[in-house]
Order: sequence, then C-alpha cells, then structure tokens
Amino acid sequence: MTDHFAMGLAPEQDHALTEAFPDDPSVAETMNLWVYDAERDIGLNIHPRIANGTMAAAATLFLPDGKILRSRLDEPARFDDGAAPRSSRVAYRCETPFRRWRYSIDDLPAFATSDTEQVQGVAPEETPGALFSVELEAECAAPAWRNGTLTTEAGQGMEGPAGLWIAGRTSKGMHPDSFRYDQLVRACGEIRVDGRTLPFDGVGLRCHVRGSRDLKGMAGTCWMSGLFPSGRGFGVLVNIGEDGRYAFSEACVTDGTRLEPARVLRFPHSHREAEEGSYWLQLATDAHGMVDIEGTDVRAFYWSMPAWDAPAAGIAPVYARHAEAGVLMKQAIARYAWDGEIGYGHDERSG
Repeated sequence: MTDHFAMGLAPEQDHALTEAFPDDPSVAETMNLWVYDAERDIGLNIHPRIANGTMAAAATLFLPDGKILRSRLDEPARFDDGAAPRSSRVAYRCETPFRRWRYSIDDLPAFATSDTEQVQGVAPEETPGALFSVELEAECAAPAWRNGTLTTEAGQGMEGPAGLWIAGRTSKGMHPDSFRYDQLVRACGEIRVDGRTLPFDGVGLRCHVRGSRDLKGMAGTCWMSGLFPSGRGFGVLVNIGEDGRYAFSEACVTDGTRLEPARVLRFPHSHREAEEGSYWLQLATDAHGMVDIEGTDVRAFYWSMPAWDAPAAGIAPVYARHAEAGVLMKQAIARYAWDGEIGYGHDERSG
C-alpha cells in the first residue's frame, strides 16, 4: 500500500546509502533533526553526515538555563544497515519509513557556550567539558515535503545551480534517487546531562538530503518550519544568488494530513542584528489565501565564516556571532504565531 506521508518517495529512500552513490561519487547525505520542548525550554539539533557507508555527527543542545552545549563531528564509523546508520556516539534508526524514527546519543563530549555569549560574539573555548546523552522517539506530524516538487518555478530552480546549493540533485543533474525532503515531527524521550535526566516532549523537523553540494554563487538562505497544536504547520526554503535574486523559492502549509503548495512573498533579512526582535513571514496559497506568520527566535546558535567554502578549505567556523563575518549563519529555535495560535519550529538563515 502506498503511504501518502511519503509523497511518492519509496520506503528505502528514508534509509541511508551504505556505499557510494552509483552514478556520482560526490553525492553525500545529511539527516538533520531539529526539535524543541517549549514547556521545558530544551532544544536539540542532531546533524548526521553520511558518505560511502560512513557516518559522523555533530549536535547542539539548548538547556533551560541559557546554556548551550555543542559538539563538532564525532568519530566516524562504518555501518551496513541503511535503516540504522551510526557514528561512534550517535545512532539513528528508521523504525517505519516516513512514520517513526529513533535517535540516540551516548555520552557525546561537548563544549559550552550560552545565549548571551552567542549574541555578544564571544567565541567559546572548544575543549569538551561536558557529556550528554539522548534517547528520543519521533513520529511524523505531516507528509514529507520533497523540495522542488510543489511549484513549477521551484522545480526549475532545482535543476540549476540552486539544486547544488541545497544538494537536491547530483553534480550531473536531476536523479530519482537524489533529493532533499523535510518532514514535521513530534518527539519525546529523555536527555541526560550533568548527572540529571531531563524529560523531553516537543516538536520539530527532520530533513533528509542526498545530493552533491556546491555553494559557488550562493549569497543567502532562509530555511524555516513550524508546527502548531492544531496540527497545522508550514515549511519555507529560499536561496538567493549573488545577483540578489531568488534562485530557489518554495513553501508549503499543512493540516497534518496533506501538503498545500505556497509561494514566499516575504521573509526576514535581519539575522545579523544582535537584537532581531520579531519578524514577519508571508505566504500565498490557493487553499488558504494569504498566510501571515509572526516569528521570534527564542534560542540561537551562530557560525561565523569568511566565505561559504571556508570549511572545505580547512578553515573552521567560529561558533559565535561576528557582525563582520563574510558569511553569518544563524541556527535558531523559533516561536511562531499564526492567527493567534502559537507553535514552534526552527529558523536557519545565512548570508
């Protein structure tokens, strides 16, 4: 039986590759997870990176006292089960494709920073001083959104350079087994840190990317999502070229059971400001007309880089906000208001 939550993707496309992509060895994968428990003010990002059957992972943990724990990539490890990739300390298991997943972290070494230090531009001392562990179960809250499939112009954008910026295609062109998709989720479990066990019950997003990445010509990005208690939610992805024009722009809204295409009319360009305040997101839809969403970032982590290709050139990002950075990436947990209903999600903007 076809699962409508997969939106045309095959079950095995929710798994990781256990060997090199057959038609293009430059193809790699990421399986990003962003979740937030608003009641306890705990946020988590797990960022597995997979290539040729080997996985390494980074993670960021937002704690309720304003403290942030961050780990660069842990030691890579090989795996032979595409449904259960793992690194030395981070494991991911697809229990039911496009429906249910399990995430675990085992005593991951991390260094500490804080909300205040991040905004003030204080670069953290990266010597690990803490260990944290995670056990989470996540379940789908909406169908998967395969980026570039909801609007004609987004599909055209994916075929061009923007498709390589977001790694939604291979270096040779479009391929049925190369994709980028987002899926809203609910997650529950526990987090262990500093001798404490913290319960977790929150919402967020999982993203599976399989493609070739080349950031040449990209000037900025906006990637947002939110989930609300009623079950409705949204997703946004915009990429801007060096000429200032949108090279890729697509959005969706959902009632939790189906996706509706949307077009991005307005999104915030103020991520470099120390005190950004609230911002406005506006989408146009056939099903719901104009959708206006107010956002406020409640927790944020920054990457400051001289240029997009700096990590590839061996220059490590500085993990703090520096206004003079050539490229500044803000990765945030956000509070969203849609017609008075409050929801939560993620907000990643850069440029």
